[in-house]
Amino acid sequence: MTDLTDFFSHAYYTIARAVAEAGVNADLFKQPELISKTVKRRVSAELKRLAVLLRRLIFLMALQVELVPVKPRPGSNYFEKKEGEPEARKAFFSVLPVPAGEAPDFLQGPMTVPTRGPVPAAPLIARWEAMLETLKFCKRRAKCLARTIQRWMAEGEARPYIVPIPRTHAMPAALGIVSGGLTVQLIDA
Repeated sequence: MTDLTDFFSHAYYTIARAVAEAGVNADLFKQPELISKTVKRRVSAELKRLAVLLRRLIFLMALQVELVPVKPRPGSNYFEKKEGEPEARKAFFSVLPVPAGEAPDFLQGPMTVPTRGPVPAAPLIARWEAMLETLKFCKRRAKCLARTIQRWMAEGEARPYIVPIPRTHAMPAALGIVSGGLTVQLIDA
């Protein structure tokens, strides 16, 4: 199977629909200030599962990109002050794995007693919007990742190991099929 365009389009639309439904079902598009903890946990788990599928789709797209030589860009001075107010930071959806850092707070023991009741919705909304933004510009993200993969290959880095996603039987049928297909296609690539 050399032509993957049908698989890409099917996987893209399936994942995009699932991400959109995850936010719409929790009414995140209404920009609520507070949501219940159960809704936050359910939507966070769903977005985490969909993030794995989205990363795999972009990684597979990056492996299919034909790269042209890089054009030199004019340099810029990072330390040069710019006039005006700083731009507001947006949430960012990382395609590459994050290097290990310090142990999370929950492994260091309880610091504060968790509060009861509703929790702020802003972090969840930012994460959902970051995933939607990534879906919107997935070809550009795949091209950037293709350059990174090209750099990895030049440096002799080991190939990433792709494990099957656990609990695909609990996913909706369309997402389970896409999940299995992405894993098989990535292993072959």
